[in-house]
Amino acid sequence: MKKFIRFWEKFFLMVWEIIKSMKSLRGLIALFMSYMIFHGWAVLFLVFGTFAGNAFIISIGTAVILFWFGPGTPVIPLIIITALFIRRYILFEKTEKLDFKAKWKELNQKFKD
Repeated sequence: MKKFIRFWEKFFLMVWEIIKSMKSLRGLIALFMSYMIFHGWAVLFLVFGTFAGNAFIISIGTAVILFWFGPGTPVIPLIIITALFIRRYILFEKTEKLDFKAKWKELNQKFKD
């Protein structure tokens, strides 16, 4: 059980490091675009449907939000991978590269008993 908890601690620390590496304007735009692709449009549906009083739009937004918040859905890795792709190949930012293997090894050393 301890290994399981440590793995998820390292995973979310790695996610946080990746998000911190996207501190440029292009990185933030890529992160926002990626969030809107997977999850943000459903939040907008929910807000718009609430203001408009349209139950169909509210139900679509709620269903998508509940699906992505469900257990086992890979929403966080999908958002981050898509943001890295958008930043690199669509917005052409090549300045900051994060060495994932080195960062993962650093986190493993940090959490060693």
